[in-house]
Amino acid sequence: MQKVFKPLPDLEERLNDVNERVRRARRTLDWRTREARIPLDIQEDFGISELQGDVMFLSRNEDLHDKVRDLVHSAGYGCDIPERTGEAIGMLKVARYQMIIPDCLRRSRSRLFEYVERYQPHVKIVPIVRNNSAGRHVMRLGSYSFLLGRDFDPDQLRTCLMSSLQLRHEVCWLLAHGERCNRSCIDGFESGEDIRDLE
Repeated sequence: MQKVFKPLPDLEERLNDVNERVRRARRTLDWRTREARIPLDIQEDFGISELQGDVMFLSRNEDLHDKVRDLVHSAGYGCDIPERTGEAIGMLKVARYQMIIPDCLRRSRSRLFEYVERYQPHVKIVPIVRNNSAGRHVMRLGSYSFLLGRDFDPDQLRTCLMSSLQLRHEVCWLLAHGERCNRSCIDGFESGEDIRDLE
């Protein structure tokens, strides 16, 4: 049997391949270092005492900042507003939050969902989504409920704050089963046990 001779790539091509792998590894290391430093940057930039805790609204949309902040404050909770997922995860590491409202209209925020599920499953997530299909998707990922679009109903967010944080319901039973929010979870003041009995 005759062996087939396969020439090795020339030295320049091999060096280019190694250099490209080194550049990729360096970029990855730089990114991981920046992400790991975020909690320290938050402490340096804001100080832990400046973080309000309670509720976090994750969005770059400045038009929504005041709307959500005012709604959350009117319900008696503090509100912090990071713009990036990495910054939000860093804030979760240094302050106590009960709820996150991520703007998922243009970004999936899957890293945030994964982090909360793994390390802080007690934190309720109420994303802002484009439509009911996206809402059903985030419910499968573990959301408490969801809000539809930038012009979402403010009463629905007030309902979510009360039902999840004060009444401590585990999930919005109506949205989890494809129904629309009708405030029945707070109008009747059912406990979590009552809602589980309905299932």
